[in-house]
Amino acid sequence: MSTPKGASKTTLAIAIILILLSGIIGFFAGRLTAPAPTTTVTPPAATKDLFSMTWDEIVQKAKEEGEVTFYGYGADWDRIYFENISKAFEQKYGIKVKYVHGDWFSTIQKLEADKKAGKAVGDVDVALVWSVPFKQALTEDLVWNVPAAELIPNAKNLIDPSLLYFNDLIPTGGKFIPVVWWQVVFIYNKKYVKPDQLPTLDTLLDWAKKNPGRFTYCDPNKGGSGHTFLISVIYWLYGYDKFVMKPFDQAYADKLFSSPGKNGMNLWDYLNELEKYMYQPGSYPPGNSAAMELFARGEVWLEPQWIDVLAEWIKEGRVNPDDVGVYDPDPGIAVGGFDGVFIPWNAPHKYAALVFINYLLSEEVQYRNVVERGGVYPVVKGVWEKVPQTFKDKWKYLPIEELQSKFLQRHADFMYYAMQQWATKVGGG
Repeated sequence: MSTPKGASKTTLAIAIILILLSGIIGFFAGRLTAPAPTTTVTPPAATKDLFSMTWDEIVQKAKEEGEVTFYGYGADWDRIYFENISKAFEQKYGIKVKYVHGDWFSTIQKLEADKKAGKAVGDVDVALVWSVPFKQALTEDLVWNVPAAELIPNAKNLIDPSLLYFNDLIPTGGKFIPVVWWQVVFIYNKKYVKPDQLPTLDTLLDWAKKNPGRFTYCDPNKGGSGHTFLISVIYWLYGYDKFVMKPFDQAYADKLFSSPGKNGMNLWDYLNELEKYMYQPGSYPPGNSAAMELFARGEVWLEPQWIDVLAEWIKEGRVNPDDVGVYDPDPGIAVGGFDGVFIPWNAPHKYAALVFINYLLSEEVQYRNVVERGGVYPVVKGVWEKVPQTFKDKWKYLPIEELQSKFLQRHADFMYYAMQQWATKVGGG
């Protein structure tokens, strides 16, 4: 069953208490455990307790280090954005930034190779990743064992306090700091679908039956809009409270996903029933852009899609913005993902890394993140209100308040397992 509002608030209240407790534990963990000094680099926490330093002292130490290396990833416009931000940081602090554009997989591989080789002084100071590779890095001890979120002033301004210690409901211990908020919504073709005809998740199957062939979602294993839709359906069927703060358990997942949900159907029966009325039943677009292509051609009238993908297609003139409507179907599409950064255990410039991450969370940079990229939300408070309404309308943003009122974080572990199961129970025909 879906989560009653009262129960949801109770769950969240418990979550906040646990978050605060983990913060206290993380604080003392940061004081008691720090990397050992090397012959060439003296990690900050080994010489002076970071938590007794003022932020000005940390900034001064960062300037003495004089450089920071940032590994990022994404499309070409992501590279341009990060290069511009790096230049602005250099001008502000006089600290040189080396930006390396690649992919998160190769960054993790590099850190793994460092660990295996016993390389105590590495080349990466700040690594951009998402929840699943961060969990991998944390499990393999590739992350600096200090809760950086508790040291960085701007981290205290995150739009939701849970993000200090959880990302996609994976415990981060304050060592992962979100810097970009991506969001999936439902997009619809206004020429064929009127606002009073928009389905909720409760009525999506009925809508698909009345409009056969006009709904799709991309293969969850080939596009984030697909697996975000998948976890959102799971929350709708079984309730967010079945997953929040719960460690992954395969037996639990198997039992739950094969049991009747809120509409009397189990997850796999529901998705297979929905498939019968989708675009080319049994065929799923192999990625976000492939799904967007179907929408742009008018073959599909309704689909889950990333706002930034939609914005990019509007910028390129590949879809008419006047024909596109966006909304968040009740009870809500899960928020995120949140791309974020961490400091590797062998980062050579940890002070500079802290200052650079704080800069990424500044109102100045978060504002630029929204207006220069389009389709992303700020992760700190006080920025959204400064973005012109004309800009929000142009790139089809939903009000951030609407998303925050629900704020259902994806559970990366259950989501990833559901993706694997989907491949055989649904996508495999």
